[in-house]
Order: sequence, then structure tokens, then C-alpha cells
Amino acid sequence: MKRIHLFLLTALCLATTLHAEATTERLDYTLYFNWKFVWIKAGTASLTTRPTTYKGQEAVEATLLASSSGTADNLYYLRDTLTTTVSRKGVPLFFEKHCIEGKDVVWERAWYSRTQQGQYKVDLRKDYVDGHVREDQWTGSAQPYDLVSIMLHARSLDLDALTVGQRLTFPVVDSKKVLSQTLVYLGRQQMKAEGGGLVECHAFSLKGSGDEAKEVLRFYLSTAAQHVPVQIDINFRFGSAKAKLR
Repeated sequence: MKRIHLFLLTALCLATTLHAEATTERLDYTLYFNWKFVWIKAGTASLTTRPTTYKGQEAVEATLLASSSGTADNLYYLRDTLTTTVSRKGVPLFFEKHCIEGKDVVWERAWYSRTQQGQYKVDLRKDYVDGHVREDQWTGSAQPYDLVSIMLHARSLDLDALTVGQRLTFPVVDSKKVLSQTLVYLGRQQMKAEGGGLVECHAFSLKGSGDEAKEVLRFYLSTAAQHVPVQIDINFRFGSAKAKLR
């Protein structure tokens, strides 16, 4: 299942480019669900990005809060808190996810490091509501990301230098494992803003590996200097959703 949190954290954690002098920033979004071909306002979400320290080094922390409300709670109850910590250069350091999604309660963490041999390493832990704990470890030769930090990375790219159809593949932390995911650049598109009017955006599609892989989500970054995320779309089990910047 491609969970709603994939959509939310990606939509919202694109929110801040990593500057040398990081500042606190908050962005607010309106969440919509598509239920039986009808779009309904489903709730709100916000992302706060701020400077922090992690194990003695300067870092950036992005915290996503997302919540369904009203009628949407009866369709799919959602309460998400997702936090990623990256270095000032955008290198992932720590990721934590605590979510209530439908009948699912999720608490997952990932710690990033390097081995003595220079490989990338991720220590994974998932705590279940019955007290059971599952731990795992991944090592590889490519820099791994989670679904928050990979979007921060996407915002740091020279988007004007990308070509339509260009594919960027990364190891990505997903639940209790690390999977290969591909970010495909779709080119420039005109998107309708929440308050009306059109905004020119760079469009991206995040998929699993392989030519036949299903799209996980699609997001749109404004062509303005800060590349603010204007909209994110996702398909999931009971329909689809989108988040629009207010």
C-alpha cells in the first residue's frame, strides 16, 4: 500500500532549501481526498523547518504535522508526525515517523552513518503497538535518503539543467526497509494555485525501480528561486489525494 504519509511528507518537506544560514520557516497546506471521484477538503498539514544540532554538529530539522478532519476522519483517520534531520549540506542523519493512519499505528526510526570501509549505513527500528520491536540494517555504496530528505535534495538541484525524462535513482528508507526509488523529471507545467491563477512549476514523479513501476507520487516545485512546492498528488488504496500550498 502506498500510504498517505508518503504524499504528505513529500509534499511538505520540500519546503525549505538548505541555506548556509538556516532560518525557521513554516508552510501551510490544505489536504484533499478524492473519494469515489469527488474531491473533499480533508484537513490540514504544516511543515516547520528550523536550525538544530545533532550529536554536536549544526543541522536542519524538518517536522511535518498532518491531520485529517471532519468527514474525512470517517473515510481515513490520519494523524502524522514526521521528522527528518539532515546536515547543513543535506546529508541525512536521522528520520522518525509516528503516525496513526486508519487502524495502523506506526513508529519507525532510521539512523544514518558510514562504515569504517566507507559504505553508507542505515540502522532501522520499528516499534509495534503490541510491544514487539523489529530492527534491521542496510549498507550500500550510494547515499540513502528517506522520503523527506530526498525531497530536500530535489529542491537543491539545478532544476533548469535537468532534461525531460531524466531519471535519478536513490536508495530510500520505506517503513522497515530500504528500497530503490527513481525520481523522474517531467519538465515544466502550469499548475492552478489554491487561491486561483496559474503557477509555472517543475514536475517530478517518484516511482519504484523498473520501467513498469507504479508511481508513488507526483510533486510540483515552482520555478521561482526558492522552488516552493505548489502541489503534490498521490494514489493510494481507497482513492487519491493532493496537498495544495495555501
